[in-house]
Amino acid sequence: MTTSNVLSSAHSAHSMGTLTVISWTLGPTDDMPATPFLMVYSIGDGLHGPEAGEAELRETLEGMGVPIGGIVVDAGQDRGIGAHLLVEAERAVLTLPFMNAQCQVPVEWQEAAYATGHVIVKVPVVPWPDAAPGAPVDEDRLKAFISADDVVRNTGHIAVPVSRIQG
Repeated sequence: MTTSNVLSSAHSAHSMGTLTVISWTLGPTDDMPATPFLMVYSIGDGLHGPEAGEAELRETLEGMGVPIGGIVVDAGQDRGIGAHLLVEAERAVLTLPFMNAQCQVPVEWQEAAYATGHVIVKVPVVPWPDAAPGAPVDEDRLKAFISADDVVRNTGHIAVPVSRIQG
């Protein structure tokens, strides 16, 4: 089980609705180490309704150079995307051009982020209104949402390099 975290941003709260971030890992398997993920999603409560928020989020991602439903864009290779991630002390601090978020992550997630050197950030433009910010989300609900055909076709993917505080 994982818990979503509310993001505060005047831009996102106004037009895209409340944006929330959630973390999870996939694996490990015999052939692959654990892969850490973050998902930024709207609950669809934007000022002009869920459809307007979806359109705004789609336009924003495409403007960043992140195709919807397409390939994973490597923010380490294409710095113009403007995606940054700091992982330290079981916290992930994600910066995208349209928002900043900080969320707690489990030790296993942090270890996977350090081991792989990047995190896959998924940004579905389809709202997920039944995943209340700050409330626990069980694995089955998360899998059902991220694997739904409509969500798969309407998600931007960014591989964001992991930064750490050096001291």
